[in-house]
Amino acid sequence: MVIEKQEHKATQHALDAIANWMRPPTGNEGINYAIARLGSFPSDEKSFIGGGDTSMFTPSGTRGILSSSVPGQAAFFDGTQFQINFTFDLNSGTANGTWTNPATSTLESVSIKLELNRIAQNPTFGKYYIFNSDNPVDEMGYLVTFTLL
Repeated sequence: MVIEKQEHKATQHALDAIANWMRPPTGNEGINYAIARLGSFPSDEKSFIGGGDTSMFTPSGTRGILSSSVPGQAAFFDGTQFQINFTFDLNSGTANGTWTNPATSTLESVSIKLELNRIAQNPTFGKYYIFNSDNPVDEMGYLVTFTLL
């Protein structure tokens, strides 16, 4: 129970830091995200890697919402590419995504709860916030990384 409270507190601090990075008048360039959706077999038609821009910040609640005006890009492990759309609600700590699966031509969506995994620093590219999650509905694991630009 103590560890869960510490993890929750660390996640809340990370979400605060991301929101503060985007709040005017900071003048920061924005945030990019990378996402990996992984199942038991990464080569199947459900696992993918992708990413995009989340530099549109809408203040709301205590933090706000990150989104993009253009779709992100993703690819299955066989190289098949497709567009993804994600928004990140920093108030609730959730990521919501949609895409059309090119293997099945079906619209898919996910809503996942972000849990901080770690904060990393790269001298060239800056600070990264790495979150993990899973979704009992689609039985997939997710990694989401935010790069502060």
